[in-house]
Amino acid sequence: MELLKHRFRAAFFFVAVFFIIFSARLFYLQIYKGEEYRIFSEKNVLRMLELPAPRGRIFDRNGEKILYNKPSFNLKVFPKEITNSESLAEKLAEILDIPEKELREKLRKIASLESFHPITIAKDISREELFLIEKNVQALESIFIELGHKRFYPHGEAAAVLLGYTGLADTKEVNTLHKINPRDEVGKMGVEKVFDSELRGTNGLNYIAVNAHGKTISAALANIMLTLRNKEVISGKDIHLTIDAQLQTTADDALGEEKGTIVVMDVKNGEILAMASRPSYNSEHIWKKLSPEQENKKREKYFSFFNRSIQGTYPPGSVLKIVTAFALLEEKTADPKSSVYCPGYYFINKKRFNCWRKEGHGFVNLHKAVVESCDVYFYERSLKLGVDKLHSYLKKFGLGEKTGIVLPEKKGINPSTAWKRKYLKEPWYKGETIIMAIGQGYVTATPLQINLMTAVVANGGTICRPKIRKTDKTTLSAITGTVKSFDQKSLDFLKKALYDAVNSERGTGIYARSKIVSVSGKTGTAQVVSAKFESTKKRFQDHAWFTAYAPSDSPEISVTVLVENGGSGGVVAAPMAKKVIETYFTLKKQREETQIAESE
Repeated sequence: MELLKHRFRAAFFFVAVFFIIFSARLFYLQIYKGEEYRIFSEKNVLRMLELPAPRGRIFDRNGEKILYNKPSFNLKVFPKEITNSESLAEKLAEILDIPEKELREKLRKIASLESFHPITIAKDISREELFLIEKNVQALESIFIELGHKRFYPHGEAAAVLLGYTGLADTKEVNTLHKINPRDEVGKMGVEKVFDSELRGTNGLNYIAVNAHGKTISAALANIMLTLRNKEVISGKDIHLTIDAQLQTTADDALGEEKGTIVVMDVKNGEILAMASRPSYNSEHIWKKLSPEQENKKREKYFSFFNRSIQGTYPPGSVLKIVTAFALLEEKTADPKSSVYCPGYYFINKKRFNCWRKEGHGFVNLHKAVVESCDVYFYERSLKLGVDKLHSYLKKFGLGEKTGIVLPEKKGINPSTAWKRKYLKEPWYKGETIIMAIGQGYVTATPLQINLMTAVVANGGTICRPKIRKTDKTTLSAITGTVKSFDQKSLDFLKKALYDAVNSERGTGIYARSKIVSVSGKTGTAQVVSAKFESTKKRFQDHAWFTAYAPSDSPEISVTVLVENGGSGGVVAAPMAKKVIETYFTLKKQREETQIAESE
């Protein structure tokens, strides 16, 4: 009996110990480690899908869409669920227009991540590819289709450089921008980058339930289990620009195959109406992203992100004579009635400086010097003016300074004796003063700066801050900007000279003359290499400039054209400006007539 009791107590002890250990283990697994194992379990049953937010649309000043979204089917894969990357690559190569070798390398890297977050394999696949993937979905483990959004440029390359493009966020952007991850699309350039925080929107989250093979079994089950975790998509905000889409297209067409830029601005409030830059790029190549091999071969052909309007700095050539003439008047260095004889050249210390007209202009006063762009007149008078005085007037017109536009811009060079001493450690020479007076030498400017300089003359002395976003209901008659002390008598003198430069018989800008509207302007031909260097190659030709405003008697717009290595500003750039100016006033008339008809 005692033996039986002893055995019973021993058995009870072992059972009690077992239950204590079992209970402790159960407590450890369900209470202490419960949340951890619950998450692990969910990860083996649920997959989180990020729903990309559509970026905000971009409209022009008239409400026309110039950048918006179109549906895009993107092929993605769950890295953790890839069991055989070689086999998957082989199957996908039969469907996608991607080499099997490239797919194999890509999938091998993705599989090594062992992540539950999906990775994009191919963006914007075709309808045919989509059909084949859905048809073979059972054989394509870990693959799924995401409905995304691709940016669409209805006007093609015309405004691509200005609008910019988007791409996946890099490490720097993830660290500096607000609430983004490496899988997010962010603005990389232009308007897309400047207003990215507004355009971007907020991605949504959704969960799907999958089986052991990674196949979706019930999206509803996932939603029931984690309803509170799903997050709605918030679309990005729309923005309206000051750009006129039709005028932008005209400016782009006017440039054609030339490298260059055309800037159009409302002289009364600084609103940019057009900012075309050539060459541009095809947005389709950005979206699909070229392979490394294709990129090396085709980058030069397909991609040009350089906005020549604000990032290109060039010797302004004779368009700078507008400021030089104003400085001569203000400093009383040139009497408008007195003349200088131009034989076609000028000597300083036995060094010859030529006028653009080899046979010379004869006797020239300041008015004629502007109209016919006589270099010798400005050579002779600028010596009395001096470089530092000229420097101060260039600064007054905004040259050598950033304009204040929200896009990234360069400020060019407005040289002086102090500037040369600081940067080149050399003294200033007289010969450098006279070539600076005609827009050569060290002085450089962006086309936007030249346009702003032109607008100052047109609007009577107001320096407007250029704007590309339409943020209010400002009327065309409202002047906004900084009013500086520009002598009206000197400005009136310039206006008469600029009018005659286009409309007189010997004016250099006669090819900008219009039957639709009166045009005032100034040509410029800026040397790229020494005049002694002769070559027929395009890259060694002069830069062609023309800057103008219209109408002459009541200015509304300023137009600046730069054609890199285009040759003569009067022959090449002036006709382009004429085309843009005439389009502006034709469109204006048509729109006014439409408004009248609709109101009746």
